[in-house]
Amino acid sequence: MTRSTGAVLTVGVLAVGLFAAGCGQRGDTGASSSGTSQPGTSSAPASHSVGAAQTGPAKCLTGDLKVTVGNGDAGAGHAFLPIVFTNISDHECVMSGYPGVSFVTGDKGAQVGDPASREPAPAGTVTLAPGKAASAMVERTNVGMYDPAQCQPTDVRGLRVYPPDNTDAVFVEVGGQACAKSVPNQTPLRVKPVEPA
Repeated sequence: MTRSTGAVLTVGVLAVGLFAAGCGQRGDTGASSSGTSQPGTSSAPASHSVGAAQTGPAKCLTGDLKVTVGNGDAGAGHAFLPIVFTNISDHECVMSGYPGVSFVTGDKGAQVGDPASREPAPAGTVTLAPGKAASAMVERTNVGMYDPAQCQPTDVRGLRVYPPDNTDAVFVEVGGQACAKSVPNQTPLRVKPVEPA
């Protein structure tokens, strides 16, 4: 065998070896895609185990709740109204944070003025067993405290209330008047986070 022939054979053997190694790698990749979990990949079994790890009651949905206005209090041009959320479902649920609250009027529930601003306060998680309730205090300022030209007092029919962390609202009947315009540096409607009723 000549030197040039030996070199050709050596190159040929190396090429076959590299080709075989490449086939082996493709075979491993195929095995991985058939269900073997690899670090850094998201496979169905992994995502299933993450979902199964979630424990505890779910959040209270709007459909789980009856929303009413409790007995309020008044003083110095302000009225305090507790918005009461009662769990009417057959399961335990949790609430945390602030409800969305705004005055509405007319048959179609047109919003009057700005929505309630959030009164800074600690916001804990409230667990509601079936039949139990939580409440959030709403403070409304008497429109007579403001310049009518700035406030534009308007008759209202009630409140549109979004339970915390929900996008479906309910209507709660509350009469009186509210400012249809923003009053500079004033917050005619404020709300606190939910707490056990």
